[in-house]
Amino acid sequence: MSVHVGLLAAGAPFPLSKPPSWVQWLNEAFIASGLLIVLKLAGPAMVDRRVAARTAVAFLILAAIQETLRVGIMNGVVTGGWAYSAIGLIRPFIRALILSFLCAVAIRWVRSVISLIMSALVIAVISTVARKFVAYALEPLVQHFAWLARPDLYAFPYPIHVTVAAYLTFAEAVAGATLVTMLIWDALPGSKPVRLLVIASLVALIKGVVGSTLLYSAFTGETLLLGVASWGQFVLEFLTLGALTGLAWDAFGRQHAPKTAGVQ
Repeated sequence: MSVHVGLLAAGAPFPLSKPPSWVQWLNEAFIASGLLIVLKLAGPAMVDRRVAARTAVAFLILAAIQETLRVGIMNGVVTGGWAYSAIGLIRPFIRALILSFLCAVAIRWVRSVISLIMSALVIAVISTVARKFVAYALEPLVQHFAWLARPDLYAFPYPIHVTVAAYLTFAEAVAGATLVTMLIWDALPGSKPVRLLVIASLVALIKGVVGSTLLYSAFTGETLLLGVASWGQFVLEFLTLGALTGLAWDAFGRQHAPKTAGVQ
């Protein structure tokens, strides 16, 4: 979390972009590929489970790493509009559920890198279209309660109680990264540095910041370099999160976990 806070304080702008639909689709494919890789590496104990169980695990990972609940809480803290912030959670939770279900279904057909890429692209198409339908269906509800919205009460640099809340609620992303690590650590090949790199990359992929940096940067800010700087802070943040989670699991958690890969 301090990576992001430090870079913001150093002048890295917060990314605000409006990419076209095809770019959103490709970014969704990056996220789907991360989820598919985790489900695949979790082994038969995951792949052979029922779709509902795989969906539940994928949903917990996706919603947590993408800080879904945390965003709603922090919106409430910053604006004081808790009711409207709660209503705003409906759309991202549904989106996460749709993407998780699609990945849980498609994992049975992932046999190679090519099938992984093709599955991710197809999932992204369905998910992107479904997300737009969900947004359209929920728009009357959002507009009906728009009067509950509140403007921001604080701006960066935030007062201490907002900063403390930001750090405490980041536990959601830590929990998601820990679940990923628990599922696949023993299935990863190579040395500890290689495993840490894989965990870090998967966490950043599932968060969506890898695709955002590669794709959204051209649609963020006045220059491409500014866009990369805006999104790059989140890549560094979640690479750091994944690597530190792997180190913590190797030091404190692995010795208490089952020796076989996957969910027991």
